[in-house]
Amino acid sequence: MTVRRVVPLLLIAAVLAGCSAASTTPPSPTPASPSASGLTLDEEIGRVMMVGFEGPLTDSVLADWKQRQFGGLLIVNLNHNASSDAGMSTLIAALRGASRHRLIAATDQEGGAVCLAAASVPCTPMPVGESDTTRMAGALRALGFDLDLGPVSDVCSGPSSVMWGRCFGTTPDAVAPAVGAVVDGIHAAHMLSAAKHFPGHGNTTVSSETTLPRIDESLDTLLSRDFPPFETAIAHSTDFVLLGHLFYPALDARRSADLSPNTMNFLRADLRFHGAILSDDMEMGAITASTPTPEAAVEFLMAGGDMVMVAHHLTVANATFDAIKAAVESGRLPRSRLDDAANILADLAPT
Repeated sequence: MTVRRVVPLLLIAAVLAGCSAASTTPPSPTPASPSASGLTLDEEIGRVMMVGFEGPLTDSVLADWKQRQFGGLLIVNLNHNASSDAGMSTLIAALRGASRHRLIAATDQEGGAVCLAAASVPCTPMPVGESDTTRMAGALRALGFDLDLGPVSDVCSGPSSVMWGRCFGTTPDAVAPAVGAVVDGIHAAHMLSAAKHFPGHGNTTVSSETTLPRIDESLDTLLSRDFPPFETAIAHSTDFVLLGHLFYPALDARRSADLSPNTMNFLRADLRFHGAILSDDMEMGAITASTPTPEAAVEFLMAGGDMVMVAHHLTVANATFDAIKAAVESGRLPRSRLDDAANILADLAPT
């Protein structure tokens, strides 16, 4: 059954007033975290970044990693980081060895067309269930990964949807239970999960890889169709929710979802999500067509996000690191906001 909720009137008012001053206040995920995370400013900035790079691990990449202390490592097929499973494990172990604090190694393993190119990791045809997911996630864990970037929690509009073949169906009643099973399957392998792409990428033919999709749906439609699968993922204790590069005027008339305090307030206050909010890749065309990656990363953190993804270029990741540091030092990004994000990430642990 699709869960329909009564949204507090004050929350609806805040969303509809997308341009109001109140909408610029970053949401607080939990009661205020301690201001001291135990990390230096540089270490905190590193912790809130998930970074990928092209090609094999080199001495210069390793030196950069030691300096920046990135908290997340993203390995995807496009980056061609390793030519064998053993090479992939060695790469993860080397970067983990260079990290003074916890490193979360992540990849996309959905089944179907989206699987890591690793011989030891099975790629189950879609739609995957709990046991299939556990087998895939368990194989990732054996390679050294901590986070499987799934489940896709989007409700597809039909075969023309850009997410067709990756989503679990065209109704929330079909998608929500499948999403819950995948979260459980990932957790059964002692891995972290990330429900994506909030608020929902299923009702558009436009790919955020190149262009910012605009979805002109009413708030009622979002509540009844798009949000229930994410509610289910949250009820099953998903560790991350990944925000899509998506423009929903019903949620925020000015900003895309990943840069919108309104959208993050929905996650925190209405959907009661207390885990980590992760961005999609900030090098995607949906963002860079209007906002350089380093600036977008700062705006994401200011809006209440917790971990910024820069998927392909270490030079862009380094510029993003520097932009975040400059924003904190100037007072534009409160240090307390960075503290909160770092503490949320530190608290995540596989079940």
